[in-house]
Amino acid sequence: MTLVETLASIVQRLGRPRAAALALDFGRPQQRPRMAGMLACSLGALLLVLVMWQSDLAHERVAEQESELASLGVKRDAEQQRQARGAGSGADLEDRVRRANRVIRQLSTPWEDVFKAIESTTGGNVTMLSLESDPVSAEVRAAAEARNTKAMIDYLERLRSDGRLSPAILLSHQVMIEDPSRPIRFTFSASWISAKHAQN
Repeated sequence: MTLVETLASIVQRLGRPRAAALALDFGRPQQRPRMAGMLACSLGALLLVLVMWQSDLAHERVAEQESELASLGVKRDAEQQRQARGAGSGADLEDRVRRANRVIRQLSTPWEDVFKAIESTTGGNVTMLSLESDPVSAEVRAAAEARNTKAMIDYLERLRSDGRLSPAILLSHQVMIEDPSRPIRFTFSASWISAKHAQN
């Protein structure tokens, strides 16, 4: 080989990059994980812990809000029951007052005057069957049986002229045809207030 050829081969070798040699040694232990990998794993673990902590906090908040809602529901139900009891006791009180007023009006009926007026005018031709008072209208309503129509009319006239009950108004009458003597059953009303005004 000539000198020129030798120089040309050297120049050629210097101008070509050399391939790096591969070092394959299966017997040596693997290298330790790099710092970047360890840092990524640490950050992932930290994020997982944070997510789990936030999830626990969210569950606790939901449980607190559910408990608060349940408590508000119980309070609302208790308030509604209290109002219902209040309304019920108000209605009950009104009912008791109405009944007490009815009793007071019943007691204020001038029974002595009513009985005296009815007894003194009855006579032998009229029989009293029932008597009830209506304190609201200050009236008595009575059912009686007369021997005939004339006895009924005479009785009502005597009651009107008595003055303790006035006016005596005939409400209904009928002939009892199943009875052989055919008496007249009649109802009438009379007011004790009108009578008092008439006397004054």
